[in-house]
Amino acid sequence: MKKFLIGTLALVLCLGMNSCKKEAAPVEKAEAPATEQVAETPSLADVVAKAKAEGANWSVDEWKEAFKSFALAIKPMMVKLSEVMKKMEADPSKAAGLAADIENIQKEFPDVDKLMDEFTKFAESTENGKKVIDDEEWGKKMLEELGVPDVDL
Repeated sequence: MKKFLIGTLALVLCLGMNSCKKEAAPVEKAEAPATEQVAETPSLADVVAKAKAEGANWSVDEWKEAFKSFALAIKPMMVKLSEVMKKMEADPSKAAGLAADIENIQKEFPDVDKLMDEFTKFAESTENGKKVIDDEEWGKKMLEELGVPDVDL
């Protein structure tokens, strides 16, 4: 009798498990999730060239957009420099070795200093560009929103 009850229980469990395995009804296609447009990293040279060509006629808002593009263009370099600076702060004895890392980053982004100077000088030469440069609060907020680290060299 004991074997019969165990066999029956096993049969009931198997039937229960199989009844749950019914094929799932085809799921209606959900709307494709809205893909977030990932802004491409703009070329710093392109940002500077555009500012030189059109910047004299830009409004404050257009200059702000140019500064955002500028910040996005230098973000990869700033992230790498930030990482090196954190290592340097963590262990000042390795500063000499990390200086080589900074040189390598500068080699990777050779024209950045020159282009940054050109962009800044041109922005300062226009009234609206100067207003944007002088708005330090907006600049800090914009860099924070874009995730560009603040690096002091």
